[in-house]
Amino acid sequence: MGSISKLSHPCPASSLSSIFNNPKASDPKCLIGLLTTSNNTFTSKLSSSKLSLRSKPSLRASLIVRCAQGEGNGSPTKKTYLHELYDKEGQSPWYDNLCRPVTDLLPLIASGVRGVTSNPAIFQKAISTSNAYNDQFRELVQSGKDIETAYWELVVKDIQDASKLFESIYDQTDAADGYVSVEVSPRLADDTEGTVEAAKWLHKVVSRPNVYIKIPATAPCIPSIKEVIANGISVNVTLIFSLSRYEAVIDAYLDGLEASSLNDISRVTSVASFFVSRVDTLIDKLLEKIGTPEALDLRGKAAVAQAALAYQLYQKKFSGPRWEALVKKGAKKQRLLWASTSVKNPAYPDTLYVAPLIGPDTVSTMPDQALQAFLDHGTVSRTIDSNVSEAEGIYSALEHLGIDWSYVGDQLELEGVDSFKKSFDSLLDTLQEKANSLKLMASISAIGSPHRPLTSSAGISRTPVRRGPHSLLPPEAEKVPDSGAGGGSTNAVDRRKMLLSSIGVVAAAFCNKEAALASQFADMPALRGKDYGKSKMSYPDYTETESGLQYKDLRAGNGPKPKVGDTVVVDWDGYTIGYYGRIFEARNKTKGGSFEGDDKAFFKFRVGSQEVIPAFEEAITGMSLGGVRRIIVPPELGYPDNDYNKSSPKPTTFSGQRALDFVLGNQGLIDKTLLFDIELIKIIPN
Repeated sequence: MGSISKLSHPCPASSLSSIFNNPKASDPKCLIGLLTTSNNTFTSKLSSSKLSLRSKPSLRASLIVRCAQGEGNGSPTKKTYLHELYDKEGQSPWYDNLCRPVTDLLPLIASGVRGVTSNPAIFQKAISTSNAYNDQFRELVQSGKDIETAYWELVVKDIQDASKLFESIYDQTDAADGYVSVEVSPRLADDTEGTVEAAKWLHKVVSRPNVYIKIPATAPCIPSIKEVIANGISVNVTLIFSLSRYEAVIDAYLDGLEASSLNDISRVTSVASFFVSRVDTLIDKLLEKIGTPEALDLRGKAAVAQAALAYQLYQKKFSGPRWEALVKKGAKKQRLLWASTSVKNPAYPDTLYVAPLIGPDTVSTMPDQALQAFLDHGTVSRTIDSNVSEAEGIYSALEHLGIDWSYVGDQLELEGVDSFKKSFDSLLDTLQEKANSLKLMASISAIGSPHRPLTSSAGISRTPVRRGPHSLLPPEAEKVPDSGAGGGSTNAVDRRKMLLSSIGVVAAAFCNKEAALASQFADMPALRGKDYGKSKMSYPDYTETESGLQYKDLRAGNGPKPKVGDTVVVDWDGYTIGYYGRIFEARNKTKGGSFEGDDKAFFKFRVGSQEVIPAFEEAITGMSLGGVRRIIVPPELGYPDNDYNKSSPKPTTFSGQRALDFVLGNQGLIDKTLLFDIELIKIIPN
């Protein structure tokens, strides 16, 4: 009564012929469009499901998925290994990823995926690297929503849309499968009551029966799990790294079911997400420090061994009089869910954390790497309890070597919570940057003229040049003299007035076409994000040099030009003009943004010393003191090897470094053209 109903899943080749194909009966294969990103490559083969490791040969890079062979006359059944995983062994394969468009999940569902898990890190990657969220986000910002509220509305929409795709599985299994998971804020990991209220709120706003609210298995949240379950809300308990904490999670689930006032608790379900690969990552390091042959031989075995013992605990706890009493009220077992199933060590087989953990009434949630590997060359057989004695021996041997399992669990929990918090905060920073751009664009449209005083979106006047507490230069070096050698204009505020259009360029990437026209340079095609891969574009109002640098003087200087050997002091802003005009350096950006520059020092370098990228050097040598020049930098004049660490100027904030590194380090067709605004503040003669 408490187990999953098993359904047959014919391969939908007839209804999804564009996704599946069976070209040869002798070697049946299903061609499925799993994902379309460049990092969807298969990794390595696993030919053994034992606890011991075997070396992995190379695997062809392909999206070909082998179909399972049928019985009888030998004709293919048109099923994948994922279908067999569920039909034959009772394990539900889920996908550990979610992004827009959620319809990308359809071929995965057709291939046998039966649920989806998400977390703050997954949403951080999805939202910050995709423009699919921009339209909804723009509407939310324009309606006055704060950043965190906007974040949750983006997430809720994805969860609702994805859960709709799995509703049929949920219904067919009587609420045992077909779930999509969404996590409460990671900032609440130490807040018992806050977690309960957040779970209730998420359950209410998502309003879908097949959604799990994810709650971390931290000590303060164990009571939260009980209360949320008692309130009739289904829960995915995440970040479980030890047997002792797992037992506490089971007890919280049972306590919650017993405390529930519902007459029928069959629709209150749960999974316990037991993390696997991270255990090996930490314990392997400890074993290498020990360094003995016995210790080194145990590398890569701890995680699967502990998981096998967790399954033994699961079988014990969900049996006996207490459990049978709950079954009479309709209770379903809290299934074990294997999480963190991707291989972190490339020396290990790529299905190491999937193949040895197959067993009934369990879930395996797999990210791209593990899912594709198992689809390609997985082996389907019950393995989770086939080597229990070996698992016990490994667990004990590690203890004898001094490995403290309690320490491992506590440390990994701390790291997991911290990682999700950082992803969450990073995403809010990214959204704040986008929101600032939108608000600035609205402010620009309202101002209408670049000659009016420049204010932030909050109406606060902006002082364009400030000296920070950690300046590289003494106060007198940062003052701009009126005239003479090394002299220049004192009207530095004009620079920010003249750079108004720069802000418009950035905002144009997120605003509609009509609003974008408020910016003088909004007609640059690359900034509308429709010219990826075009690393060379010419703009008619710019001067192009022989090297390929394009420049435009926003303000002509009235002083001397620097000579080779002189030290120059400059202020600068930077944008990834070829990728949505994202800011990666701005000294005086709107208050509250990730690039707020009040504490930044001016940048200085010696002309001719090759300290800076070629385009920067060329631009400066042609400028007069006090001038402001905008330059468009093709990749060949930019950072060597697309690495900003190898040359200056470097972004001075983490957010800026992240934004620039995303573009420079991307192996796809992202245009790596950059835009800089440079103000020549001072020349110090050689």
